[in-house]
Amino acid sequence: MRFDRRTFLQSAPLALLTAPAAAAPPKSLRISRIETWKVIVPMRPGTTVSLDFGPSLDIRLRDFDKVPKFIIRLTGENGVTGLGETGRGERAAALDSNVRYLTGKDALQLDLGRSHLGLPDGSTADAFEMAVYDLMGKTLGLRVCDMLGGCRQKQVAVTYWTGQRTEPDLLAVCRRAQEQGYHHLKFKGRKGDPIAKLLALVNKHHPDLELTVDFNQSFHDLASFLPIAKALDQGYHLVIEDPIPPNLDWWAQMRQRTAIPYALTTSNPATMNQAIKANAADVFNLGGDMRHFVRVCAVAESAGIPVWHGSGVELGIRDMSFVHAAAATASCTIPSDTLSFLRESDLIGGAFAPRNGMITVPDKPGLGIELDEAAVKRFQVA
Repeated sequence: MRFDRRTFLQSAPLALLTAPAAAAPPKSLRISRIETWKVIVPMRPGTTVSLDFGPSLDIRLRDFDKVPKFIIRLTGENGVTGLGETGRGERAAALDSNVRYLTGKDALQLDLGRSHLGLPDGSTADAFEMAVYDLMGKTLGLRVCDMLGGCRQKQVAVTYWTGQRTEPDLLAVCRRAQEQGYHHLKFKGRKGDPIAKLLALVNKHHPDLELTVDFNQSFHDLASFLPIAKALDQGYHLVIEDPIPPNLDWWAQMRQRTAIPYALTTSNPATMNQAIKANAADVFNLGGDMRHFVRVCAVAESAGIPVWHGSGVELGIRDMSFVHAAAATASCTIPSDTLSFLRESDLIGGAFAPRNGMITVPDKPGLGIELDEAAVKRFQVA
């Protein structure tokens, strides 16, 4: 059967669940202590790129895992803790301003409707959002997904991932992905890469493996990408992500001229609405903090467009927050970029371990995870 846009849109089943009953709420939940750790956790050897790929190799993929992150732990006056994790490369000063603001605050009195929870620094606010929701969930006996509007999916699909690869290396990654139970592989491509040849090879040896090729807008306009798109329009089980800049007229033309499903990366609801009106996208790659993600997924759901949760190749706390946010939607049904299993540690004791390409939403309250303090100590940096 030929895979095209029609079959792609028919391959996203939804699962609806009922949230468990909440515990009686306490009158207050003062945050009495906040701890932070700066960590660098390398990717597992051989998981990113083929170093002999050639001149089009994106050198950013070789050392992104050397950029530090911060782990956050809030402790409430009741002794309960909440965990959070920043993105890569955040500033300690930005983190400290939010620590000072939140210390002594009542978590139950924070304005959850405000952007960044009202914190002074927005760049690290999503990490504190995770920690606050984890703390409140454990205290109230609710999972984070329940507090985000209800858990609508019991399991969240995740992808295997790699960067740019030579032919033998890509086949080895495909084999490894399927041996570990994954049904989907996302890999990187750039202008000048032999993508048509690589896809034909993968389709020959691994015809059941679903694929996403992320071009990171390496083609500067539609004219330069369209010949490649037509060469790739062979009925493969393929989604192409961000081949060109988000000029929606170009995207609409691209969809009209080929049957390949195209994924647009954005977390701006205005851009999403414009893309929907222009018939410019088949799927959205979305991000943002948990509350924002759930809101923008509702925009996609109203248009019947599936989404996946993007990432920066995170660690386990952040990835599990993505899982809870995805589970609180009906539209996040495409395998998401939750990839902490590719790091040397997820810092949560191996809790982020997909089975058959799926992560089961934890039954425990909050994020449902615990910090592996020995691993944090191992990977902590000054």
